[in-house]
Amino acid sequence: MKKFKSTILVGLVLGCLVSAYASRMDEVTLVMVPREDSVVRVGLDIASRYPTLLISYQVGAGGAVSLHGWTGTEWVNVTPEAFNEGAFFKTAPTDAVLVEKDGKPIPEKLVPSEVWCSYVHKISTIDTRPLLHLIGQHYNFKYADWKWFASSYKLSIEDINPEGLNVAWYNKPMGEHLSKKSTVVGASDLEYWSVVRPVEPMVIAEADEMPASEEMEQALDGEDPLTNSIPSAVILGAGDADEDLAAEPESEDNNADVAAKPEADDGDAEEIPNELGQE
Repeated sequence: MKKFKSTILVGLVLGCLVSAYASRMDEVTLVMVPREDSVVRVGLDIASRYPTLLISYQVGAGGAVSLHGWTGTEWVNVTPEAFNEGAFFKTAPTDAVLVEKDGKPIPEKLVPSEVWCSYVHKISTIDTRPLLHLIGQHYNFKYADWKWFASSYKLSIEDINPEGLNVAWYNKPMGEHLSKKSTVVGASDLEYWSVVRPVEPMVIAEADEMPASEEMEQALDGEDPLTNSIPSAVILGAGDADEDLAAEPESEDNNADVAAKPEADDGDAEEIPNELGQE
């Protein structure tokens, strides 16, 4: 009976984790990863399949922080000032996932401001298997995603998706239904997941507050949120900043836009390759 109750509790927790983001898969998520090749690779693979604002960070001696953002084609330097002010992206993220090493928490100054990122969560491990498991739950991976990541990282789908999220019975060969299940217990990975700023409860609008049908059609007239199509670079590069300045009329306030153009940091930029041997 005790085991049965524990199973129900685990199901409810994971169900809430998935349902909280199921309706927001077409929005940008900020993912911050430590500058470790294996973790950066996961970040790059996520960014290639879902709208993701990818930032790598490194904490040096004395707490000095180095930040780089992935534009979709290259890494660019992001100054701490630009990060704090949210002056380094084109599309603001709705939520954030901060990946940190177990026992080495990410500095408080790298928690994004509530002004430009409402909801923040942490994953306190860089071990690939639980990292893929929790990231997949957060993004509500489709079966094709679970299959791709399992194949790319030489893991089984059961190891990174022990709950079988979005895996239908017809996705498995007959032999797999009769084989022994994975020994991975999904609930054990929840110890690495924590909430920094929670998602607010959804408020259902009254009938007179609902938008008119024409407004609804305009709101839905855009990119299909059910696809994995990735938007153009969401992090500002040097060229983007120049284009933005050229498009704006001359004014005394133009100096405020300089923060959107990060200073060159050739030394740090060389530490991160553009590709990390992805398949």
